Amino acid sequence: QRAPLTALLAKPMPVMALPQRAFSNFGQIEKAQQKLSKALESEVKYENENYSQLEDIENFLNESGFQFSESDGGLTMTLKKTIGERAVTVSFDARQPLPDEQPEGAEEDEEYDMPSENYCDFTVFVGDVEGNSGLVVEATTMDTEIAINNVMTSGDLEKAQNTARFERSISEYVGPDFTTLDERIQQSLTEYLEGFGVNEQLAAFIECMSLDKDQRLYMKWLGQLKEFIEA
Repeated sequence: QRAPLTALLAKPMPVMALPQRAFSNFGQIEKAQQKLSKALESEVKYENENYSQLEDIENFLNESGFQFSESDGGLTMTLKKTIGERAVTVSFDARQPLPDEQPEGAEEDEEYDMPSENYCDFTVFVGDVEGNSGLVVEATTMDTEIAINNVMTSGDLEKAQNTARFERSISEYVGPDFTTLDERIQQSLTEYLEGFGVNEQLAAFIECMSLDKDQRLYMKWLGQLKEFIEA
């Protein structure tokens, strides 16, 4: 039988044996701070010297007619243009590069292929200029080859644009798996989107810019971390 709670509370609390050292070691903090500051300075210098944005990025924007926008510290980037009475918006996020190391045992596996560095998920919104209704196309590009995942119809395109992909997928019907559609529908939808500029050139831009954005965010993070440590 368990002892009543009042009896347990009446017992004296055991005395904890604390290690014979201070809770804060300012000497260690200062030493680590100096070490970290030097490492950050070296990394910032290296990244600044080796960063350059590809010329193809500017060429694509000049030739495609898309208007590019991003926020300074945000992950999401958009491309927008209007063709006739249709407005097209392409949305995608920054992504980190793949690690250089192969999985354990991969070197011994002759059939193992390293995944491509050139890939990115993106969403295409095609609708009327008022944003009332339209299509939401989820797609993935890898090595400039676009794979459409599904095509969703929306009666409120503006709301769809402000809803995260995952939330859309669990709250609304996003359409069937694209590969299960009749081949004529697949081909026609692909050609329809190509007419709005959803092609290899767009795919190459998305792949490059998703990595470029992550690199710029990383460089900004390094600077902010260095500034805090040295303050």
